[in-house]
Amino acid sequence: MTVTEYQFRVAEVLSLFDIEAVGDETGVYYGGEGVELEEQPLVDAIRILIARRFGIPELLAI
Repeated sequence: MTVTEYQFRVAEVLSLFDIEAVGDETGVYYGGEGVELEEQPLVDAIRILIARRFGIPELLAI
């Protein structure tokens, strides 16, 4: 999986949690005002889990 595919995958999973996100080759962008404070741990966990599953270095997953 490339880093770009990783960004798309993260955005897809976040949408399952009703977090507006769009992934492209430069990163994941959040709609509206961004991610609420209480949702930030969820977003971090999703990024790390997907990175570990598909072998993306964790430095790129942040």
